[in-house]
Amino acid sequence: MSNPTTPREESLGSYEMLWDCPHCDTKKNLGVTHRHCPNCGAPQDASKRYFPSDADKVAVANHQFTGADRVCSSCGTAQSAKAKNCGKCGAPLDGMKAVPFVKEKEAPKAKGRPWGWYILAFVLLLSVAIWWRCIRKKSIELDVKGHRWATVIDIEEYREVGESKWKNEVPSGARAVSCSQKERSTRSVPDGETCKMVKRDKGDGTFEEVNQCTPKTRQEPVYDDYCDYRIDRWTKVDALKKEGTGTDVVWAEAPPAPTLTGPGARRAGERRATYTLDFSDGKKTRTCDVSEGTWRKYKDGQHVKAKARASSGELVCSSL
Repeated sequence: MSNPTTPREESLGSYEMLWDCPHCDTKKNLGVTHRHCPNCGAPQDASKRYFPSDADKVAVANHQFTGADRVCSSCGTAQSAKAKNCGKCGAPLDGMKAVPFVKEKEAPKAKGRPWGWYILAFVLLLSVAIWWRCIRKKSIELDVKGHRWATVIDIEEYREVGESKWKNEVPSGARAVSCSQKERSTRSVPDGETCKMVKRDKGDGTFEEVNQCTPKTRQEPVYDDYCDYRIDRWTKVDALKKEGTGTDVVWAEAPPAPTLTGPGARRAGERRATYTLDFSDGKKTRTCDVSEGTWRKYKDGQHVKAKARASSGELVCSSL
């Protein structure tokens, strides 16, 4: 199977290359017809070949391509690929290199302002500013002024809730299912071709114009059923909270585990705690929410060293 992105090529015809005589300066000699300059008789220099303009194109009729010309190493003239000996000096052509191929010149790109350099300079300056104000740190000394804590136990109830999912993802046990079409993804579909004409030097004094066409695609929406439904789930309905100071952490009394899981049943859900340290540098108080291990590591009144933002003075809690 062919690659769908491989360009399709269509020949638009073959034409003669042109060359200018370096000895008498005769212009626009034909690459196949004029193996020697029609004005002074000098041999054609294959390295001087070039593509003609559209106005100067000369079509090649009934031309049989036998291969790129070869350069005679003795006299430097271009000879047909089927020739066994140089037509000028008679030297054998076996093993001689092919003439250099001419490449079509790309249209020059419009010059604009060097925005790339401006953007790079701006990004560098912005990075330095961010580092200076937000990342740069300094060492500070603090005293631990106190410990605070807060605990939460979520309370969940088994109740009916509404959910929405794609039809193939609707769970068993869902009820009151109602579906409608909705765009779920996109797919690529063929959308014609993008074509351009290129000139290809054949190396024998001719070139071929080729139409190169690359398939293009467009994005098309893919629809599927998206459904609303009702189902019974354990759902957070309340939270039991406690907070205090010191290092003795207290949790609220959670409800007992339910004996049934029918609608209206309640149970304790996620348990989480926040541990806060208060510090003072003698002028102002700073706070940090930390892990329980870090929280318990420090004692009230303990002198500690930490890091702070150099510009704002904000305490870097990860340095504790």
